Amino acid sequence: MNKKKLFPLALVPLAATSLQAQSNIQTGRTDKRPNIILFMVDDMGWQDTSLPFWTQKTHYNELYETPNMERLARQGMMFTQAYASSISSPTRCSLITGTNAARHRVTNWTLQKNTMTDRKNKQLAVPDWNYNGVSQVPGTNNTFVGTSFVQILKDNGYHTIHCGKAHFGSIDTPGEDPHHWGFEVNIAGHAAGGLASYLGEENYGHTKDGKPVSLMAVPGLEKYGNICYRSINAGSYQGTKQSQKIQSAFLSVYGSICYPCSSE
Repeated sequence: MNKKKLFPLALVPLAATSLQAQSNIQTGRTDKRPNIILFMVDDMGWQDTSLPFWTQKTHYNELYETPNMERLARQGMMFTQAYASSISSPTRCSLITGTNAARHRVTNWTLQKNTMTDRKNKQLAVPDWNYNGVSQVPGTNNTFVGTSFVQILKDNGYHTIHCGKAHFGSIDTPGEDPHHWGFEVNIAGHAAGGLASYLGEENYGHTKDGKPVSLMAVPGLEKYGNICYRSINAGSYQGTKQSQKIQSAFLSVYGSICYPCSSE
């Protein structure tokens, strides 16, 4: 069966599998809709990979080894012109709704409901903005309402999975939960844009009895235990001799972990 998957994340991914594949088997037809794998990576420069996003490789491209990104580019479609905001939430809100920051008016990072995250200044009064993020339904103040491209994919027969950072809406708003955006499965995505701990041995920011140590504690990872910590530690950092290769090693391991999911 030719399953279709869509993987975001990133810190990562979106994953999708076509529901129509079952009927295609019965009718003898093959679903030719593509698998869609989308990586959203914070703070990654256009030269921070061995894959050039220009007409030729640059000096900085030579510093990295990201073979899985090169393979994805060869097997899929590569976009070399894009727009991003200077901070997390505005960019992610643009991606999920297809609108720019001037329209959705999420101009800084979001976290707590009805709370601006701007630094206080005696001389400057910050204009009112949508500090509660974005949503697919009305009813929350200071929130932009838009349609999710993931919802459109789901409505047209894709299974959708979100893995990693979300940061679409503030705590206790509809937009904080990736399920609200059309994802059938969500792994780790929530309202916060950071995380209390990267380590499984620290329960990703929870005490041993499961209580979060801060708003940045990553929820819902209890069943994964230490697997993420061990995988990254053993596969990425062990044996790494040059600090500039740490990022590329991580991307290589992460890519290999995700790849079987997109080819089942």
